Amino acid sequence: MTILVKTPCASATLAYFGVTGTTWNERTQRNVWDATLRRAGYAVRSRMSKLSRKESTVGAARAKLATVAAAEPEILAFVARVDGHVLVIDRNGVTVVDTDPRKRDKRALRGLYAVMK
Repeated sequence: MTILVKTPCASATLAYFGVTGTTWNERTQRNVWDATLRRAGYAVRSRMSKLSRKESTVGAARAKLATVAAAEPEILAFVARVDGHVLVIDRNGVTVVDTDPRKRDKRALRGLYAVMK
């Protein structure tokens, strides 16, 4: 039996960086957007350790992301991972790709990655 997995958020994330490719691995049953970006020549590095406990939601982390990007000029954008979803946040802390947008974003961050060329 084939499991149909839709990954519109991961596909939209890849498209933002101009990358097409696989977003799902059938063998491991995992979303592989980060590996696809790496194969396309991007560096994907975690920046979760830069956030404090207070900045553990997407909305609360926005100001800190602008500070992190100012200190690291090679960062193109950030990819935030929340439960079952990924979204792209630019260097200024503004969401640029989100297939499930929120007016007040209180989704807990499960991972935060800086994308560099």
